[in-house]
Amino acid sequence: MEIAEYYDTMNTMKERFSFLEDPNSVLERLGGNETMLTRLLAKFRETYRNTPERLKGLLASGEREEAWRLVHSIKGVSANLGIGSLYRDAIALEGRMKNGDFLSMQREMEGFCDGLETVMRELDRSQSGTRVS
Repeated sequence: MEIAEYYDTMNTMKERFSFLEDPNSVLERLGGNETMLTRLLAKFRETYRNTPERLKGLLASGEREEAWRLVHSIKGVSANLGIGSLYRDAIALEGRMKNGDFLSMQREMEGFCDGLETVMRELDRSQSGTRVS
């Protein structure tokens, strides 16, 4: 890949997926395979689409360990995919859960769910091929 083509790819990735903090590092981990990154993001979208509702349901039914596992899973996947803001939101929420602070984690829960919903909106937009100015 020529340098100009490389920078065009980076700019395209930043435009399509603005939530990726460092698309260069993510693509490097994937051997430069932009198609693989797109597939992994689509899989993330499919797998975690209903997470806010699912997480709230798990907590309401007292399934704290399962709720923690869900947040922990998203933390790992978001780190691997370079979704830094969601990763940090997951760390904050997971920390509260790990310490048993289930009654005082509203702020972290809202931040995590809002962050995830922002990523999902951008993934939906990129899948439909539309751009929001």
